[in-house]
Amino acid sequence: MKATADKLEKFISTVVEKRLKDPKTDESDKECLQQCQEVYESALDAIQKSVEDVSSGDFFKANVDVSAFSTNIDTCDECFSGMTDPEFQKFDDWARGVASDCLDKIVKYSNTY
Repeated sequence: MKATADKLEKFISTVVEKRLKDPKTDESDKECLQQCQEVYESALDAIQKSVEDVSSGDFFKANVDVSAFSTNIDTCDECFSGMTDPEFQKFDDWARGVASDCLDKIVKYSNTY
């Protein structure tokens, strides 16, 4: 999950912030980018909390926090739903896969204790 947080931070700084600063980005895209930046930062908080939750053995809370991560990613996806942006689509697919994998592992691990 630490690697997930690192990749999310990198995506925010190298893709989202770069496009926000680009004068060629139109206003409606900037609004989506600003929303995505906010929800990605919330997703980052959620994934960092889930790492702490797993470390402390609180798998129920880890499940909630990973679900929050997934919801935040979906919020950005909804903003860009009318657009075809391969960079965001690739990131979105990756993030959904990570969230699903994390949730599966948390459930399996919590059922063993």
